[in-house]
Amino acid sequence: MEIYNGSNEQIYKRALTGANISLWEWNLEKCCIFFSDNFKNILGYDTDDFKNLFDFIEEIVIPQDKLSAKNDLTFFIKGNTETYRSEFKISTKEKHIRALLVKGAATRNSAGEIILLSGSINDVTQKKRLEEYINYSAYYDSLTGLPNRILFRNDLKTILDNYKNGALIFINIDDFKSVNDTFGHDYGDLLLIIFSQLIAMCIEPYGTLYRLGGDEFMLLIDKLNSYNELEKLCMEISHYLRNPFEVKEKQIYITISIGIALFPEDSRDVAELYKYADLAVFESKQKGKNTTTFFKKELFYFYRRKLIIEQELKTAIENNELYILYQPQIDAVENKVIGFESLLRWKNRKLGFISPQEFIPICESTGIIIDIGEWVLNSVCKMIYELQLKGFKVETISVNVSPIQLRNSDFVTRLINICEKNEISPSLLEIEITEGTLIDLYTCKIKTLDELLKKGVRVAIDDFGTGYSSLNYLTILPVNTLKIDKSFIDNIESKKNKAVIKSIINLCKSLNYNIIAEGVETKKQLDCLLHIGCNTIQGYYFSKPLPVNKIEDILKKSKFGGFQFE
Repeated sequence: MEIYNGSNEQIYKRALTGANISLWEWNLEKCCIFFSDNFKNILGYDTDDFKNLFDFIEEIVIPQDKLSAKNDLTFFIKGNTETYRSEFKISTKEKHIRALLVKGAATRNSAGEIILLSGSINDVTQKKRLEEYINYSAYYDSLTGLPNRILFRNDLKTILDNYKNGALIFINIDDFKSVNDTFGHDYGDLLLIIFSQLIAMCIEPYGTLYRLGGDEFMLLIDKLNSYNELEKLCMEISHYLRNPFEVKEKQIYITISIGIALFPEDSRDVAELYKYADLAVFESKQKGKNTTTFFKKELFYFYRRKLIIEQELKTAIENNELYILYQPQIDAVENKVIGFESLLRWKNRKLGFISPQEFIPICESTGIIIDIGEWVLNSVCKMIYELQLKGFKVETISVNVSPIQLRNSDFVTRLINICEKNEISPSLLEIEITEGTLIDLYTCKIKTLDELLKKGVRVAIDDFGTGYSSLNYLTILPVNTLKIDKSFIDNIESKKNKAVIKSIINLCKSLNYNIIAEGVETKKQLDCLLHIGCNTIQGYYFSKPLPVNKIEDILKKSKFGGFQFE
C-alpha cells in the first residue's frame, strides 16, 4: 500500500496523473521545451524527445490534423489570438490514437515579445469518443448503420439549397409486422439489416439510402437524368426481392411499396417533399402493395380532402349537418307504399354536400361510423314514433348498417334499447347489409343476425349480385329480403341480365324471401320486372329520396298509409 504523502508537490503530481494532464513550458529564447512527468504516461514518449511544440506537432500529430494544429500555434505566437487552444489527434509511441487538448498562455518581456509559452496537455480521448458516439447516434441508425431521418432532412436541405434536380424514393416493407409476429423480433431485426445492405448496394451509383424508422427507408437521388431511370431502378430493386432472404436458416419473402416525389418539379420544400413521397407510398399500399407510385398533385388534393372530411365528420352530429332522406318501396301491383329505405346525407358547412360514397368509407375506416350509425338509428326510430303519433301506419323502414357496427358485441342490445326508448316495435326496422358484410358475419358473427331476427328485426341483403354471392350462404344465413342491385336493372333488356334476375327472383320465392328491385328508373324496366315476377320496386321511376315532411304528404293520401300513383 502506498503511504499517504501530504506534501504539496506529491498532491500536485497525483492530481495531474488522476486528471490525465501533463504540463509543458516552451522557452523560445533558449529553444528548449519542458514536459512534466505524466507526459510519458499519456503519450509513451520521453520528455526530451521533442525540441519545441512545432517539432512535437510534426512528429506525432496525425496527418489530417497536422495543418490545423500548426495554424493554431502560429496564430497564437503571432498574436492573432489571446490564448492558445488546439485540439488534435496524435499517434502514441505504441501507435495508439489519442485525442489531446493543448492549452497555453504567453509570458512576454518588457518589449512585449513572447519569451515563454506555458500550458497543459489534456488527454480527452474518452471525452471525444463519447462525443463521437453521441453524434453518431444522433445521425445514424443503431441497427442498420444507415444515416437516419435527421441526417436525411439535413442532406435534402443542402441539396435543395444547391438547386439540384433529384428524387425521393420512399420504400416501405409490406406487412413487416407479420414477420415480427411470426418469426420474432430477432428475425425482424436481422431481416432489416440484410435488406438495408442489399438496397444500399443496388442504389450506390444513384444516391444515399436512409432508414427513417421501423420498416421505412428513404432513397435520396441527387443525380436524376430521367423518369425512365427511376422506374428502372425501382424495377431493379423489386427484382432483387423476388428471391427469399436467408435469416437464421429460414427463408423469408418480402415485397415493398414505393412512393416517389421529384424535386424541384413537385416541390423545393423539405417537409412538402417528404409528405408527397409518403402520400405516394400510401397510395401504393392502397393499390394492393408491391407497386410503385409517382406523386401527383391530384393525390395531395385527394388525401387533403379526405383528411378534412375525417376532421369535419367528428363534429357533424354536433353541428346538425347530418340528415336523412327516405325513398319509398312500392308494391307495383297494388300500387302502394309498403316501406321506405332511410338514406343518410351530409351537408358540411365548409365542403357543402358530400356524397355518401365518399364519406361513409371514411366513417368506417376511422370508427366514427359507430356514433353516426347510432344517430341514424335514433333518428329513424324517432321518425317512426312521430308518424305513429300522427296516426300513420308504417310497415317497414330499412336502415343501412355497417359491418363495423355489427362487429360490436353490444350492437343488438343498443338497437333494442333505441327501439324501446322511442317506444316502437323492432319489427318495424329492417337492417340492410351488403354481401361482403354477410360473408363476414358468416365466418364470425352469425349469432348477431339470429339475435336480431329473434327480436323481430328484419334483415335484408343490399346490392345482391355485386359481391360474393353464394347459394350456400343464402341457405344458412338468416335473412328476410334480397335487393337486386341497380347494375342489373340498368341492363335488364339484356337476355343474360334478365336470366340472372329471373333466377334470383325464383330463388327468393323458393326460399320464401322478399325481393326488391333497386334503381328502377323507366317504364320499360318496371314492365320487364313485373313480367318476370318482381313486384316490389324502389327507384326514381316512382320517387326520389324524400325528406320527412314529404313522407307525411304521401301517407296522408291513403287512410292506411298506402299511396296511389297516377
